[in-house]
Amino acid sequence: MTRGEVYDALRAWLQKHGLDAGYRVQKRVWNELEDTQSDRYLVIQQNGGGATEEALTRDYYRFILLSGQNDASVDEVENRADAIRQALIDDHKIECITSMQPVGGIPAIRTEEGRFLFEINFQTIISR
Repeated sequence: MTRGEVYDALRAWLQKHGLDAGYRVQKRVWNELEDTQSDRYLVIQQNGGGATEEALTRDYYRFILLSGQNDASVDEVENRADAIRQALIDDHKIECITSMQPVGGIPAIRTEEGRFLFEINFQTIISR
């Protein structure tokens, strides 16, 4: 499974659970598009590599949720981040990804642009 296929599988998993609704989903990096200051973003990133064995790879990924600038409903974004983390626990198998395990809590960061950022880190086990 290529990294691009992993990103696509993670995107499909978010869609399956309706967790991407209302967000601009991007892969690898957050790229704020023109005139989207009030839009919410969800970014899928690889977050370091792990051990590789004969039949599988253990890689780390993260979902980053960004509120709109000066978003009046930051609680909704944080609740969505929590829902994604819970879904990782409850439904952790997709395609060649045999496991997705959350790592740590959900830190909140305020950006210079007035957005809140919530980060969900997780380890994957991917069949090769």
